[in-house]
Amino acid sequence: FPGDMGYGPAATGGGAQYRSMEDCHRIILMGLRRSGKSSIQKVVFHKMSPHETLFLESTNKIVKNDISNSNFVQFQIWDFPGHVDVAAPEFDADMVF
Repeated sequence: FPGDMGYGPAATGGGAQYRSMEDCHRIILMGLRRSGKSSIQKVVFHKMSPHETLFLESTNKIVKNDISNSNFVQFQIWDFPGHVDVAAPEFDADMVF
């Protein structure tokens, strides 16, 4: 990839550098309770059979998973429980978005 697009050693100052996981892109899974957010994540990123996801327990807190397959593929998946209300005043939107 061309260095001017932000890829490769030219973009990182010559050597391969890992980004800190705090600076990585995030995929945020939000939705209603029991709508399949955790199931989608387990099937796509953890190679779980779709039939096995029927037995997953409900998510009761924000779960953060780091996906770093290579220097090029680095991101986080934040799985929110269905009962989180983003419109509530106690929700810290700056921390998430």
